[in-house]
Amino acid sequence: MVLGYYFRGEGDDTPSIGMLPEPVLDSALPAARWLYRPASHGGNLPELQEAVPSAGFINNPLFDADGVLRRVPLLQAYGDGLYESLALAVTRAALGYPPIDLPSPDDNGEYPPEWLYVGATGVPVDAQAAVLVPYRGRQGSFPYVPAADVLDGSAAAETLAGSIVLIGTTAPGLLDLRATPVQNVYAGVEVHANVIAGILDGRIRHRPDWTLGLELLLLVFIALLLGLVLPRLSPLYMTLTAVAALIAVVGTNLFAWRLDLVLPLASPVLLVLLLTMLYIAHGFFTTTRHKRALARRFGQYVPPELVEEMSQRPEDFSTAGESREMTVLFSDVRGFTSISEGLEARQLTRLMNELLTPMTRVIHDHRGTIDKYMGDAIMAFWGAPLRDPEHARHALDAALEMQRQLHAMQPTFKQRGWPAIRMGIGLNTGTMSVGNMGSEFRMAYTVLGDAVNLGSRLEGLSNVYGVDIIVSDATRAQVSDHVFRELDLVRVKGKDRPVAIFEPLGPASRLDAAVGAELERHHGALALYRHADWDGAETAFRALAEDFPERKVYAIYLERIDAFRQNPPGPDWDGVFVHRSK
Repeated sequence: MVLGYYFRGEGDDTPSIGMLPEPVLDSALPAARWLYRPASHGGNLPELQEAVPSAGFINNPLFDADGVLRRVPLLQAYGDGLYESLALAVTRAALGYPPIDLPSPDDNGEYPPEWLYVGATGVPVDAQAAVLVPYRGRQGSFPYVPAADVLDGSAAAETLAGSIVLIGTTAPGLLDLRATPVQNVYAGVEVHANVIAGILDGRIRHRPDWTLGLELLLLVFIALLLGLVLPRLSPLYMTLTAVAALIAVVGTNLFAWRLDLVLPLASPVLLVLLLTMLYIAHGFFTTTRHKRALARRFGQYVPPELVEEMSQRPEDFSTAGESREMTVLFSDVRGFTSISEGLEARQLTRLMNELLTPMTRVIHDHRGTIDKYMGDAIMAFWGAPLRDPEHARHALDAALEMQRQLHAMQPTFKQRGWPAIRMGIGLNTGTMSVGNMGSEFRMAYTVLGDAVNLGSRLEGLSNVYGVDIIVSDATRAQVSDHVFRELDLVRVKGKDRPVAIFEPLGPASRLDAAVGAELERHHGALALYRHADWDGAETAFRALAEDFPERKVYAIYLERIDAFRQNPPGPDWDGVFVHRSK
């Protein structure tokens, strides 16, 4: 039989009572310096203590900070001796009272003990000779037999035969209920049963003192690894990496657990979650700030959808100056001076706002960038700030849609008493310099270069040839599925090389047969003109002018033919017409 007694904790000045058993070890052991030292004891009556071979303390001074009972000491140092716990005393009694040894890793006890030996059986302990309780499960993992059944003889004999029997209380009023990891309300006597079974079965797991250093190294490793990897990943891959890290941490912990080694789990898991949330939050706020900066920088030029795309592809754009192949668009309201003179200032402002707003929306819808408004004119470009392999197509689609929108707006303008509005558009594709340009007082994201100047000249020529849109040969070449009417081969002011200019007629798939027939006659007449066949060219163009009197270009060629008859060009004439004005 093994009796129980208790020690009182540090700071308790209650005097000791009762008799203690003989200590199992001398407190002069080097490892004893690490053990818990109680203030006093509450022992058994001398008559009872002397009648039994051993006794063990039942109190546990080592509750964790959260009040949960996870470990219990097997030894406490009191007076000149070391005393064993009830669980250790019962285990020794079941094994025939083998000797106990608590060796220190060094002779001076500078390092805490790691093992307690019960005979030849080693039990892993921490610095205070405590073991982690190997809970089997919730209360009731061991069979309970009411004391009343034992006293009246009704208890099943096979339940008690050959068993270690612990006598304890489970009634709440007797204050022997504990909070444990497996259950909030747990009978204290079953804690002892778990420890006894763990020692006998060899299920006590080891949490040596060096695990604190291992935990620190693990936290540093996780912090460095995730700190290097997570900032480079998107939120999705960041989450997947965090899940993989959690699986690795938990898997390593479970592997160590199967080897009876207890490694820290909560701190590395919390660190992984904390770092992941931190970097996701940092990425969110950085992205948001970046988007706001982009919106401030480019919001006046490009649509919000393009700003969003820019934030996802920051490597594709830059505000620094660079050369790119792009397409530029210039549009201008024809006869704006006379229009402005016929309207009051407020009416003129309202007209321009209602005109420029849908035009700008069309440009944005086709991925264009607004460069600037110049009174009634718009300058826009495609291919920056984001690269656009289809910049010529998008610019042409925008120009065609702008003319359709303008046509649809005419009834509204007429209803308000405003004059009919016509707009000329010029498109050119070529290499341009793009970036933030200006002075230290004001900067603008804009394009410069000969290709830009040519786009402006083409817009001016649209009025000369009486067409809504003129595109250069470079733009036409990049939109091969559209049909174009060649207008002329010209040399504009400021350019030495001739440029072929075209009027876009729309996608070839939607070309009307009548338009196709006219186009064939037009190109035939143009070929006669360039071969200086004035009679043939005049006949062809005059027939076209009679059939299509609204086409100004035919009247232009008839005038030129008359002029060339009076002043024939030289033998080196190449069919190029030189425009002297902008």
